[in-house]
Amino acid sequence: MAYSKIYASGIYPIVCNIPHDSTIIPKQFKEDFSIDNNELKAEAFELADLHTKDLFEPLLKKYNGIVSKISRLVVDIERFDNDNLETMSSVGMGVLYEKSTKGKSIRKLSRARKNQLLHSVYYPYHQNLETLADICLKKFGKCLIIDCHSFPEIARTYEPDQSKRNHDICLGSNHFHTPKIIFDTFKDNFKKGGFKVKQNIPFSGTIVPAKYFNKNKNVYSIMIEVNRKLYMDENNFYKKPGFNDISSKICHNINRSVEDFLKLKLI
Repeated sequence: MAYSKIYASGIYPIVCNIPHDSTIIPKQFKEDFSIDNNELKAEAFELADLHTKDLFEPLLKKYNGIVSKISRLVVDIERFDNDNLETMSSVGMGVLYEKSTKGKSIRKLSRARKNQLLHSVYYPYHQNLETLADICLKKFGKCLIIDCHSFPEIARTYEPDQSKRNHDICLGSNHFHTPKIIFDTFKDNFKKGGFKVKQNIPFSGTIVPAKYFNKNKNVYSIMIEVNRKLYMDENNFYKKPGFNDISSKICHNINRSVEDFLKLKLI
């Protein structure tokens, strides 16, 4: 089974990454967990950036992209594969979650099983992301990764940032891969579109293939986190009636930012 879906338009030097939309836990991975199926399903829904594939769907029709098809409970694509580099490993939620959102133990993995999970899910996903970036670099000499996420309106107890979340959009940046001019382009377009924007709050950083991380300045990346209150009822996980409108507005501002990006003389 392929654990990700690839979108390869080849028309623009843009790659959209959607890693946390799915709640699916295939049977071969369920056996690792010590909690029952109902608890496991609840955790998968609680942790998912639910509906983000649909939210950013207009982008996938236009740009290159990659979407994870399984829950982050199995393997969290967005985390560092080395727990010594991953801050969330301190609460048992590194690349391979061993604790729930409430701090309860949910699985114990041997070193061999960890390696198996990383090699069957994590590394293939990142290889696909790297390949998409390679294609953009070879064709256009640059690549912009748009890292697509959402965040809960109310902070969870395990999250490092507990500040009030009264903004609509969090733009995550990296000192090496998100030049100020690119960050400001996205920030200004979202603000012009009527959105309240903060940088790296509640979550910081943005994904970059390991091959290029802190090495290639022609690989740019910015994370876009949408406050779930804009499009979803967080109590029942249903889309709000205005879902399509908010999706259109968000993607419109991203498209405007991409148009501006393509005009920039960066290096």
